[in-house]
Amino acid sequence: MGIGAGALSAPQLSAAVAAPPMHVDREHFPGDIHYRTADFDVAGILGAKGIRTMDRTTALAVSTSKLLHDKIAYQQFIPSERVGFVVGTSTGSIRSTSDFTRDSLVQERPFLVNPALFPNTVMNCAAGQCGIWFKARSVNATISGGRLSGLLAFKYALQMLRRRYADLLFTGSVEELCPQTAWAYRQLIHHERRRPAPLGEGCGMFALSRSADVVVGAGPAVAEILALQYGRYFQDLRTDPAAAPDGVRQCLAEALDQAGIGPEQIERCILCGAADIGNDELERQAVARMFGSDMPVHGSELLEQFGDTYSATFALNLGWLLARLGQSKEQGPRYGLLLTTSKDGHVGCLVVRVSGEAS
Repeated sequence: MGIGAGALSAPQLSAAVAAPPMHVDREHFPGDIHYRTADFDVAGILGAKGIRTMDRTTALAVSTSKLLHDKIAYQQFIPSERVGFVVGTSTGSIRSTSDFTRDSLVQERPFLVNPALFPNTVMNCAAGQCGIWFKARSVNATISGGRLSGLLAFKYALQMLRRRYADLLFTGSVEELCPQTAWAYRQLIHHERRRPAPLGEGCGMFALSRSADVVVGAGPAVAEILALQYGRYFQDLRTDPAAAPDGVRQCLAEALDQAGIGPEQIERCILCGAADIGNDELERQAVARMFGSDMPVHGSELLEQFGDTYSATFALNLGWLLARLGQSKEQGPRYGLLLTTSKDGHVGCLVVRVSGEAS
């Protein structure tokens, strides 16, 4: 899609590219699935110093944070002790963990592994490196929740802000593309657990604050979070599919009640489960029951544009939603909603309000 928030302003559909990504050996990737690779120069964004042992997950997170950090003029208003990071991820870098584990088995004894690569195997490596790079000394957390990781990162960050543990939290989620995930994804498609969509990677980061008066280089705050609702609203999609839509609808209703708005005020709904067989139909059915069939619903086209980015899905979809709401020609505030679900009954919903042009 590109680099920076501007890449989401006018996304164009394009044919899925079959070639595996350039940053690793292509022969290690299955050739019968398509890919959406994040094409960016780590050294061009971060400089050449300190990136030699950085893995893909950390590079994506730190580079995205650098773009956001440079855009926000907060340093003279908020001390580093009140700035932190909350990063959602599936398991950290699957490739780093797998490669390091393999080296411990196949290299000569006694365990001739590269110790410089060990920090990459820790799940919170990306969040920790973000805090180190930008001298953020408040909350530093990694949230792992599968496809719901992005929403859960927001939930955690909002709790920290409400409890005044921080004044500004860089919050988002990240997913890397590597041979291990590609082969696993291929198996999920074979067993009819995922749709045969392109496999992608990416990172989306947002600056969250309690106050609407945050000073940013591009103007005032882009959006306001009106509600975040999360919980287990049904037992299991595979064993009780009939009860699931009502559970998701209940989550939507509670989120709207928390936001203090009616269903008719929502302008767009973004669905994050388009890649998962069963969840896509569930989310669409629940939204139709709540908002009616005329509600603009987006999910499948975003899956085609971004690829399946798993734990980064929520953050990238939120960026797309804010860009669309900010481009609306209608007067007054505009409201949008993101919905994400899991097969074991966990449902999350975020309601946002945009009053000015998103940037």
